[in-house]
Amino acid sequence: MSPSSPDAAPAAPLRQLLHDALEDAHFVGHVEAADDGSALKATLYSHRAPFTESLEANDWLSKAGIFATATLNEGRYVVITLPTAASVNQLITSLLTPWITAHTVAKQLVDLLETHGVISDVTVGTSSVELCLSDHELGSVVRLAGMLGAPGIDNGLDLLRKRGMRRLTERIQWLITGVVGSAARAVTEPGCAHQQNSLTLHLTIDQARRLVGRLETSPLPSQDRSPATGAA
Repeated sequence: MSPSSPDAAPAAPLRQLLHDALEDAHFVGHVEAADDGSALKATLYSHRAPFTESLEANDWLSKAGIFATATLNEGRYVVITLPTAASVNQLITSLLTPWITAHTVAKQLVDLLETHGVISDVTVGTSSVELCLSDHELGSVVRLAGMLGAPGIDNGLDLLRKRGMRRLTERIQWLITGVVGSAARAVTEPGCAHQQNSLTLHLTIDQARRLVGRLETSPLPSQDRSPATGAA
């Protein structure tokens, strides 16, 4: 149900704030002042919103307690009219903040790994992060384990064979579970002529944040004596 007494402060002064929040959430959209010069109109081109039609959007806004209305433009994209500053802040909190949080944690994770020479790809959702490590012999997974205090996690394993990959998956899954404090899931995909072997960690946002915290305490490459740093 929409609030009965919404904040009377106009939405228009928060145009840049909403624009920046859309960008930080990786939403494709456009923000402009409404005809009355007081309200804001946010056109959402992104498919990340939990609605694609005006009826769905209005129902979502009502359930979220946001004093706003939604229509479809000629291109059949949802346009949300936000009359007050309070409604802008509520939209940011309910729709965009979960995505902003997820992308922030994912970027921290990727950047930390890169400082240690581990290249990764991430897929982000509002409640999860999928971290993919790919290379021929899964050396990036071994490197990650070393960063987490488990060097030699691949001892005795032939990582060019499915059995070796499966055992490594089990080991890294237990390691990550211990680091983040709750059950994590790891999945490997054997490569082929055109694709390298890969291991994907499926993490909740809280697990990813805990992993970031642990990696922040890992020695930098210049301080690490492992062969992967190229030290003599």
